[in-house]
Amino acid sequence: MILRDKVNHIVAETVRPILRSHGGDIEVVEVEGKNVKVRLLGACSSCPSMQNTMEEIIESTLRQELGDKIDRIILWNTVSDELIDIARNILRK
Repeated sequence: MILRDKVNHIVAETVRPILRSHGGDIEVVEVEGKNVKVRLLGACSSCPSMQNTMEEIIESTLRQELGDKIDRIILWNTVSDELIDIARNILRK
Protein backbone atom coordinates (compact mmCIF):
# COMPACT_ATOMS: atom_id res chain seq x y z
CA MET A 1 0.00 0.00 0.00
CA ILE A 2 1.47 3.38 -0.99
CA LEU A 3 1.83 6.16 1.58
CA ARG A 4 -1.14 8.20 0.27
CA ASP A 5 -3.40 5.15 0.60
CA LYS A 6 -2.16 4.50 4.14
CA VAL A 7 -2.71 8.14 5.14
CA ASN A 8 -6.23 8.13 3.65
CA HIS A 9 -7.04 4.88 5.44
CA ILE A 10 -5.85 6.18 8.83
CA VAL A 11 -7.73 9.44 8.34
CA ALA A 12 -10.93 7.64 7.35
CA GLU A 13 -10.82 5.04 10.11
CA THR A 14 -9.41 7.00 13.04
CA VAL A 15 -9.17 10.77 12.58
CA ARG A 16 -12.37 11.58 10.65
CA PRO A 17 -14.77 9.94 13.16
CA ILE A 18 -13.28 12.02 15.97
CA LEU A 19 -13.59 15.26 14.01
CA ARG A 20 -17.11 14.45 12.83
CA SER A 21 -18.22 13.94 16.41
CA HIS A 22 -17.50 17.66 16.85
CA GLY A 23 -19.12 18.80 13.59
CA GLY A 24 -15.87 18.88 11.62
CA ASP A 25 -14.11 16.91 8.96
CA ILE A 26 -10.74 16.58 7.26
CA GLU A 27 -9.48 16.37 3.71
CA VAL A 28 -6.10 14.96 2.71
CA VAL A 29 -5.02 17.56 0.16
CA GLU A 30 -1.73 16.05 -0.89
CA VAL A 31 0.90 13.49 0.04
CA GLU A 32 4.23 14.40 -1.52
CA GLY A 33 7.31 12.51 -0.46
CA LYS A 34 7.05 12.25 3.32
CA ASN A 35 4.94 15.41 3.66
CA VAL A 36 1.19 15.31 4.21
CA LYS A 37 -1.06 18.34 3.62
CA VAL A 38 -4.48 18.34 5.26
CA ARG A 39 -7.37 20.79 5.34
CA LEU A 40 -9.84 21.00 8.19
CA LEU A 41 -13.48 21.35 7.19
CA GLY A 42 -16.80 22.10 8.85
CA ALA A 43 -16.68 23.31 12.43
CA CYS A 44 -12.99 22.45 12.66
CA SER A 45 -12.06 24.95 9.94
CA SER A 46 -12.90 27.94 12.12
CA CYS A 47 -12.39 26.49 15.59
CA PRO A 48 -10.07 28.38 17.95
CA SER A 49 -8.59 25.00 18.95
CA MET A 50 -7.60 24.16 15.36
CA GLN A 51 -3.90 23.96 16.21
CA ASN A 52 -4.56 21.66 19.18
CA THR A 53 -6.68 19.42 16.97
CA MET A 54 -3.87 19.34 14.45
CA GLU A 55 -1.23 18.39 17.02
CA GLU A 56 -3.16 16.18 19.44
CA ILE A 57 -5.39 14.26 17.05
CA ILE A 58 -4.15 14.41 13.47
CA GLU A 59 -0.39 14.59 13.90
CA SER A 60 -0.18 12.22 16.86
CA THR A 61 -2.36 9.60 15.13
CA LEU A 62 -0.45 9.71 11.86
CA ARG A 63 2.93 9.59 13.63
CA GLN A 64 1.82 6.72 15.83
CA GLU A 65 0.66 4.71 12.81
CA LEU A 66 3.34 5.68 10.27
CA GLY A 67 6.39 6.59 12.34
CA ASP A 68 9.30 7.78 10.23
CA LYS A 69 7.42 7.19 6.98
CA ILE A 70 6.17 10.77 7.33
CA ASP A 71 8.14 13.93 7.95
CA ARG A 72 5.81 16.92 8.10
CA ILE A 73 2.06 17.26 8.47
CA ILE A 74 1.03 20.61 7.08
CA LEU A 75 -2.25 22.33 7.85
CA TRP A 76 -3.45 23.70 4.52
CA ASN A 77 -5.39 26.66 5.82
CA THR A 78 -7.22 28.06 2.82
CA VAL A 79 -10.82 28.94 2.33
CA SER A 80 -12.64 25.68 1.66
CA ASP A 81 -15.04 25.12 -1.21
CA GLU A 82 -17.68 24.47 1.44
CA LEU A 83 -17.22 27.95 2.93
CA ILE A 84 -17.23 29.60 -0.49
CA ASP A 85 -20.55 27.86 -1.30
CA ILE A 86 -22.05 29.09 1.97
CA ALA A 87 -20.93 32.64 1.20
CA ARG A 88 -22.38 32.45 -2.32
CA ASN A 89 -25.72 31.29 -0.95
CA ILE A 90 -25.80 34.13 1.55
CA LEU A 91 -24.98 36.70 -1.11
CA ARG A 92 -27.69 35.36 -3.44
CA LYS A 93 -30.32 35.98 -0.79
